[in-house]
Amino acid sequence: MVGKNDIAAKEDLIDFFASYGAVHTVNINAIDLSQKLTAFFNEIPILITDSKRAEKRARAATDLSNFFHAVQTPLKIEIECGGFLDIWSIVGLNGYEVRTARVLAGLWNYDFGGRVSRAFITSYLEGAIPKQNWEDELRRGYKIYTEVNPLGDEADRVDLIVETDKFLVGIEIKIRAGLGERQLERYALALNARATHIGKCSFLILLAPYKTEDSGIYLSTWKDVAASARSAISCSSDNQAIVNHIINRFGDYVSKH
Repeated sequence: MVGKNDIAAKEDLIDFFASYGAVHTVNINAIDLSQKLTAFFNEIPILITDSKRAEKRARAATDLSNFFHAVQTPLKIEIECGGFLDIWSIVGLNGYEVRTARVLAGLWNYDFGGRVSRAFITSYLEGAIPKQNWEDELRRGYKIYTEVNPLGDEADRVDLIVETDKFLVGIEIKIRAGLGERQLERYALALNARATHIGKCSFLILLAPYKTEDSGIYLSTWKDVAASARSAISCSSDNQAIVNHIINRFGDYVSKH
């Protein structure tokens, strides 16, 4: 039986997703949606540089968490009725590496999906770099950075870096583009130098639809990302339906790369 709170939450859900073009009765403006979604992920505290911004973003994360909790029941109704479209097919990622890297960083960030986000990145790292206890390592905390210059060189920007207590993991993302001359070799050297400077070990992963012969580089594909997304939501509780849906749809979308 649907209560008054569920009805109110359903109305909030429709109002919210109407602005994002995610309900089937709304005309979708893909450009506007792309801009809004990009802004949304920029608000996730991937890299907090001062206390004032930290306080502001913490409040935003709490509000978003409360919203997710409030719309679980009406969201299930919308999904069952076919009213919740695949946002990744209309948001305009279109195979752009930088944009896709930022979205992946947002989905992996603990402030986005809590344990589901952590399970997502844990599953991915376990597959890409075995023989490490990534579950325990990430449970102690982690940070995610995008487009990082390990040594401050503008020519050597690693798409994603995951920093934990012990490790610095660089992830170079490719979808359509090829590798530059000695690109992975340069990135690995810069990443290792940075890790050594701060007392950590480094790894470099190539996430791409193709392989490389470069030694010392860990390989993964977009199908691995999709499998990790499915693994994360399979262990999730029903009260995170919206987070599960977003992560699962992202996995489905990138599996085609």
